[in-house]
Amino acid sequence: MAWKNDIGRWGEDRAAEYMEQHGWYIRHRNWQKKHHELDLVCIDVDSTILLFIEVKTRASEIWGAPDEAIDLEKKNNTIRAARAYISDFHLQHLEIRYDTISVIGTPETGCEIRYKENAFDVESQYEYYNTWNKKKKTQKRFWNVGVWKKNP
Repeated sequence: MAWKNDIGRWGEDRAAEYMEQHGWYIRHRNWQKKHHELDLVCIDVDSTILLFIEVKTRASEIWGAPDEAIDLEKKNNTIRAARAYISDFHLQHLEIRYDTISVIGTPETGCEIRYKENAFDVESQYEYYNTWNKKKKTQKRFWNVGVWKKNP
C-alpha cells in the first residue's frame, strides 16, 4: 500500500480517537455507497446531533494546511453523501453538522489535531452555484442533492 494511503488511514485513526475522547460515538468510518464516501460519522451521547467529518492528513504544512484541500466540490460531495446516509438510516430527525479534522504529522513524529466545528453547511455552498467552468464550458448548478452540469 502506498505511503499516502497509510498516512491517511493513520490520520483517520487519530481523528476517530480524538472524537471518542471528546464524548462522541463513532457510527461509521469510511462509509461508502456507490460513489459516495464519508470519512467519519459521529453521534453525540444524547443522539440529537449527527456529525459528518471530513478528515485530511498531511505530514507537514509545507503545501498548506490540510483543511485547505477541502474545496467546494469536495464539500458538495460530502453533502450528497450525507444525504444518502441520512436517507439510508432514516435519520432525518437529527440535527446535522459538517465538521473537519486536520491531522498534521506522522506516526514517527506524532501529530497535531485541529478540529473545526461547522466547517461548512449547505447554505455556504451558494458561492458554488452558477459558477462557470471555463475549461469544460459547462455551467455547474446546485440542485436538491448536489451539483448537476448543463451544457450551455
